[in-house]
Amino acid sequence: MVRQTLMMLLLLVALPAQAAQAVFAGGSFWVMERLFAEQAGVLGTETGWMKSGSRHLRRQVVRVEYDPQSLSYGELLTLYWAAVDAFDGDGQFCDRGPEFSPALYVQSSLQQKWAQQSRARLALEQGRDVEVRILPVGSFVPAPARHQQYSRRHPLLYGGYRRVCGYPAGERFSLQALAGAPLATSEQ
Repeated sequence: MVRQTLMMLLLLVALPAQAAQAVFAGGSFWVMERLFAEQAGVLGTETGWMKSGSRHLRRQVVRVEYDPQSLSYGELLTLYWAAVDAFDGDGQFCDRGPEFSPALYVQSSLQQKWAQQSRARLALEQGRDVEVRILPVGSFVPAPARHQQYSRRHPLLYGGYRRVCGYPAGERFSLQALAGAPLATSEQ
């Protein structure tokens, strides 16, 4: 009996940790992908479009697969809030229109709770209404291969686009730089 229990424990320890997913919309999916792809604990990213329910808009999104043992959903939210203009519900920077409007797509009650609390905290800190919607995850349609890992494959084109469009410089978005800092907005 003891040997059986010990073998079961060894098997459980040897099993790889379950990866988790999060979905973010914040303007261009190229910019969102770059934001998350370079973070320790992110296992993969995929750009695409998501529509949640019949009345919700189709948005550009990035689907992030991450290791919850080394990176929490709360840390992903910290990165997200630092990179978007949370007070602009009509798009982000030069990318205008419903396809570029910001949203958090939640997959569980825990993600819902974290998203709501972080949005409320930002609104309280800034004294303004946050325009980022929190929606249930919907149907994900992957973008064509030419849109995947765009910043890595076309660094000069991506860098020029980011600067001309007005997105904040991506170098400042690291968990180390944001640790302990209040939630930042693009207006600072």
